[in-house]
Amino acid sequence: MSEFHPEGKRDNDAANTATPEPMREPITGFTYPSGPHSPSFSGYARNEFSPFTEAPALPRLIPNIGHTILFFLIAFILMILTEIGATVIYQLAIHGPQSSAGLDKALRVIAGNPVFSIPTQAASYGLLVLLSIPVFESIWFESFGKALHWNFRGALRYFWRLAGIGLVAGLLIGSLGNFLPMPKSPPILRDMMTSTTGAWFMLVFGITAAPMTEELAFRGFLLPSLINIFRWAERRGISNEAVTRYAGVPLAVILTTIPFTMLHAQQVSDAWGPLLLIAMVSVILCIIRLATDSVAAGAVVHAAYNFVLFAGVLFQTSGFQHLYKIGS
Repeated sequence: MSEFHPEGKRDNDAANTATPEPMREPITGFTYPSGPHSPSFSGYARNEFSPFTEAPALPRLIPNIGHTILFFLIAFILMILTEIGATVIYQLAIHGPQSSAGLDKALRVIAGNPVFSIPTQAASYGLLVLLSIPVFESIWFESFGKALHWNFRGALRYFWRLAGIGLVAGLLIGSLGNFLPMPKSPPILRDMMTSTTGAWFMLVFGITAAPMTEELAFRGFLLPSLINIFRWAERRGISNEAVTRYAGVPLAVILTTIPFTMLHAQQVSDAWGPLLLIAMVSVILCIIRLATDSVAAGAVVHAAYNFVLFAGVLFQTSGFQHLYKIGS
């Protein structure tokens, strides 16, 4: 009879015990297709059917439509506050605190002169970004740029290609304007004729703050939040991936293009010809955003496109020195 040892077999019994095989290294270099009978894995497959293993959490849908509404609400409030602030500053600086001139007159002056209106709008955009970063990072618990797929490195890597796309788009879409009814003197050209300084302000703003902020708003927030509505429906079993791909994405592009186009309507006298061209630009920018997974890439294309619009006027007026030629 063998002797019982509560603590296990003694050392002299170890020789009679089979030596366990060494642990194998994980298998790498291939992946099985995922499915109920063939779980995907790289290396040793995990026991995906274990009742003690929780299913991996799905990534959050960021941004959702609520985030987008909040962003545009913040933008609207800041736009009103910056216009009021600029009006008060203009009134105090030009007319003094005891002036009888009304604030409504000062507001019209600021709105009609790019020397005042462009810095006001730039301040509004800057405040919007500065305020949005802490607000949404506190909601998402994630980096603002990462959550919105700003992806600056990707845009920088293909900067010249993206700029080239914007330049070509500007030339082609601009040439289409020759076949459409275009307003002879839209407000944006009248604003440029105000002064050389104002024209340069519009150029710099049009290729820096304007495209970056507009892409953040429309292709950073609005477009993905509309697509995420369909992804949310997928997760609830209401829809499927095919509906999202072939119906949700095109619909999201259209619904993003409409407000983007309307934002620029006043600049072109609400004429349908230039509005159609702006809508085409929006579709291109949506495609760039989806194809590159980078909001910054769209900003580069947008900036290059805007530069083409200003380049013609810049050349025609000899560097904004002869602004009277714009209307000729």
